[in-house]
Amino acid sequence: DPFVRDDHEGAAYASVRLDVRERHLRLLTETIEAVNSTLDLEEVLSQVASKVANALHADACFVYLYDDRAGELVLRATHGTSVDEMTHRPRMRPGEGITGSAAAQRGPVMIATQAHLDPRFKNFPNLPEDEYESILAVPIVARGDVLEGALNVRTRDPRAFTETEIDLLLAIAAQVAQSIEHAKLYAEAQRRVTELEALARISEAVSESLYLQDRKSTRLNS
Repeated sequence: DPFVRDDHEGAAYASVRLDVRERHLRLLTETIEAVNSTLDLEEVLSQVASKVANALHADACFVYLYDDRAGELVLRATHGTSVDEMTHRPRMRPGEGITGSAAAQRGPVMIATQAHLDPRFKNFPNLPEDEYESILAVPIVARGDVLEGALNVRTRDPRAFTETEIDLLLAIAAQVAQSIEHAKLYAEAQRRVTELEALARISEAVSESLYLQDRKSTRLNS
C-alpha cells in the first residue's frame, strides 16, 4: 500500500530529525557544562574540539584563539591532529585562510568539497588539512563584536553542512567566547592578587627595615 509506505517513510524521517535535534541539544548542553566547569581554558577548548567533532560526525575540529597583541589567530586545540606534535603552532591573521575569513567577516564559511583548492585556503606544512574535503568555519565573537577566535570542523568526504549544523556551531562558538572572557577575567584577577601579595611583602620588608633602623637609632641616642 503506497499510503502505508509513505506513512512509514514520514515517521522514519521525523524520527531522524528528532534524533539529530536531540544530539545537537545534548552537545550544546555538554558544551555549556564544560565551559562552566573550569576556568582552565586549555581543558575547555580540548573538550569542545572533541565533543563538536563527535556530535557532528566530523573527522577533525580545530579551535583558534585570537592573540590581540600579535593580531593573529593561533591554533590552541584540535581533534584529529595533535598540537603537541607540531613544531610551530599554525597562525594566521583575520582574513587569511578560510577560517581567518570567517573570523574577519564575523560569519560562517562553508565549503562542501575540495576546500584545499579554494583560493582562500592557507597551507601549513605541519597541518595536513589538504586531506579533508569539506570545511565549516565560524568565528568566536564575544559581546560588542569582539573577536576572540574561530573554530572549524572538517570531513574527509565531501559534505554540505546543514543550516541547523551551522547554527549549532555558531551557538557553541558563542559559549566558547563566554568561556574565554571568564578565563581572561580570572587570569587578570590572579595577576592582581599576585601583584598585591608582592606589594604586601615589599611593604612588610620596608616596615621591618624601618623598625630595625629606628631601634638602632634609639640605642645609639640613649
